[in-house]
Amino acid sequence: MSLPASYLPTLDKEEIERRLDLLLVPGALDHPALLTRIERLADSFQSYAGNYPLPLWAPGLAITNEMRGWSEALFPVAEAAAVFAQLLRKGCRFAPLLAGSYLHTSPSWPDLLQKLGTQVEKCDPAPLLRELAADPRRRKGFLFALLLPRHFGGGFDRYPVQSRWLESWLAQHRSRLAGTIRALDSACGSGEGTYGLAELAKRVGFAAEGSHLHGSTIEEIELFAGTHAFFPHDQEREREYRARVAPLLSSGSIPIRFYLEEVCREAPAEEPYDVILCNGLLGGPLLHEADELSRAVRSLASRLAPGGVLLAADRFHAGWRRRIPAAALRDLLRQHGLTPLQLPEGIGGQKPS
Repeated sequence: MSLPASYLPTLDKEEIERRLDLLLVPGALDHPALLTRIERLADSFQSYAGNYPLPLWAPGLAITNEMRGWSEALFPVAEAAAVFAQLLRKGCRFAPLLAGSYLHTSPSWPDLLQKLGTQVEKCDPAPLLRELAADPRRRKGFLFALLLPRHFGGGFDRYPVQSRWLESWLAQHRSRLAGTIRALDSACGSGEGTYGLAELAKRVGFAAEGSHLHGSTIEEIELFAGTHAFFPHDQEREREYRARVAPLLSSGSIPIRFYLEEVCREAPAEEPYDVILCNGLLGGPLLHEADELSRAVRSLASRLAPGGVLLAADRFHAGWRRRIPAAALRDLLRQHGLTPLQLPEGIGGQKPS
């Protein structure tokens, strides 16, 4: 069963369920090797609990370095994370990108429990793992919570200064663009920026016919969430998201499409874009190596139409600016044929007309 690499957004419940069946494995995960690993992990935890000289984790506990040290000595977080990862992979029809998740970034088992928040209540991982293996609904919520925590870049209006600048730019160039717009939100995450682009284009008065707005991401769960305003682990977020995007999906609106894509890949043979956003990625924790950055900027710049702009806001990258300062990113823009813009938020470049 092949997964689609591209989706048109919909809020239709039946269609969402149909597409979910292409994404996730239904029913219980009755894999003997997995269930055996869960029971072995349960034994390891009991040994840890019996020898750990400090209070075991409970919701709200303040974690100290002493707790981290003892926990890593007696119950390494990698041991538990590996079992969670195996379970989640068996529950998906694709290879979930878990490397950047809390499973691999937490320094200790108590830290991982703290990060998982309301998804866990007990220190022992075995009951949760058994539940996830048996209950596909619970497994779905856990997977989305792990890969789409609210503070991982989610939310509308994250870059308001950039949005105001872009709205003004779109208004100034509407005639040159003949009233239609092609725009890409690259590394779109859960899609809020893509819909934000649609809102801007609608306010400025771009026509639906002939216009296209795209959002791309490397991660299937992000793709699914953005396409369907789907957050099974956070009902409030889902309600707010759907209320906001529903007007953008009505008949006569500018077409929106989401698809899977690596930002560093070679530019496809398609019509170029007038606007490309790549917010929260360049020069941050996920993309900072020199070769990768250069490939990403080259790919994005090559996909711009003459006169088009590439914008990259990064106000959440404060800790990375010493390593990748804005001046270095502007130099990359120049190297790949763009003229840097003076922007009030983030960096940007324009392709010569």
